[in-house]
Amino acid sequence: MRVALAGLAIAVALGCGVRRELDPTESIRGEKRRLVQVPYETLWPTILHVLPDEGIPLAGSDAKRGTVTTRPVRYTGSEVSRRLAEIADLSRARQEGLGRASELQVTYYLLVARAGDGATMLRIRSTIEAIQRTPIFFGPGLFDIVPHRMEVPSRGVVEQELLRRIAGGVYTAEEMLLMLGELGLD
Repeated sequence: MRVALAGLAIAVALGCGVRRELDPTESIRGEKRRLVQVPYETLWPTILHVLPDEGIPLAGSDAKRGTVTTRPVRYTGSEVSRRLAEIADLSRARQEGLGRASELQVTYYLLVARAGDGATMLRIRSTIEAIQRTPIFFGPGLFDIVPHRMEVPSRGVVEQELLRRIAGGVYTAEEMLLMLGELGLD
């Protein structure tokens, strides 16, 4: 009986625990951090407004914890393979059999925290999933497409792009140059 209760407690703890992407104590590959000289009370609603305006649907937000999770943003078309090579490290994925990706999905995780003196720390993370569709033939004339999904590590490109988009909603063009660097590039 004790073993069953312990197993149930572990399952509940794992299922209800903090998602890896939203754990502020963990460093995630590709994460972008920026100290924004705007109060939390101003930046929070701006983020919630800018994301949908930029075509990034929200999956959930928690103002008390300062977390925002988006729904996956789906990319398809002929440029997917090139774009995937720009934003993700594909070395392990290629070793595990990923060929030409036909689509990719990016889910963003934002962590927003007060940093004192009217400043806010903004952290942006992402999960990138490459999807390869492989045709399989079952008998004469029957055709099916089976997706092969693989999570690939971010290079920080999509996080930096999202940071610029959010900054565009907060700052004027001149202020963005000062915050993000010359011409918005680090």
